[in-house]
Amino acid sequence: MQRSALILAGGKGTRLGEQEKALLTFKDKTLLEKAVDVLQPLVDEVIISVRDQKQQEIFSRFVKGVVFLCDKYQGRGPLAGILEGMRAASGNYVFVVACDMPFLQPDVIDLLFKEAVGHGAAVPTWRDGRKEPLHAVYNREQLIPVVERSILMNDHRVMAAVSQLHDIRFISVDLIRLIDRELVSFANINTPTDLEQIIKKGVYYNG
Repeated sequence: MQRSALILAGGKGTRLGEQEKALLTFKDKTLLEKAVDVLQPLVDEVIISVRDQKQQEIFSRFVKGVVFLCDKYQGRGPLAGILEGMRAASGNYVFVVACDMPFLQPDVIDLLFKEAVGHGAAVPTWRDGRKEPLHAVYNREQLIPVVERSILMNDHRVMAAVSQLHDIRFISVDLIRLIDRELVSFANINTPTDLEQIIKKGVYYNG
């Protein structure tokens, strides 16, 4: 089974004062570099979704051996990047992740790939029902048509598209906690406060 990984890096970082989230530095590396370092040994290809050529030119200075894709649809949020990434991916299953997660865990990603085999997706799920669709593995062929449909219907919510998939494996965080005890896999940077906590503590807990 060929595996692909898709890093969604096209966001504008509005809540971070228009900073490029992917280029925020943590422990002497950008978040983009950290993600690529984790993913390249796990998959056959790493694809990075960007919003335009200018962003691609900037990001390409930091990472090598990856494929860059520009969004065809503008203003559609992560779905635009997911669609182009899925169309370009050569893997049967694709790990989709946001670029603002600094603590990706190889064993967790490997678990999601294994759980996704034969299913539409493997999506981590919290006890209160929250889902982690931007840290999940998807069946490429199944995801493309539902994302296309959501974009055409002008519904840009990621879970609105994902929920249309058949036979989703919802993976409890309790199972993931056996590998990632503090569930740092799902830590992300959305606000200046998030960034301050990560820099101060070296870790950020999301649950």
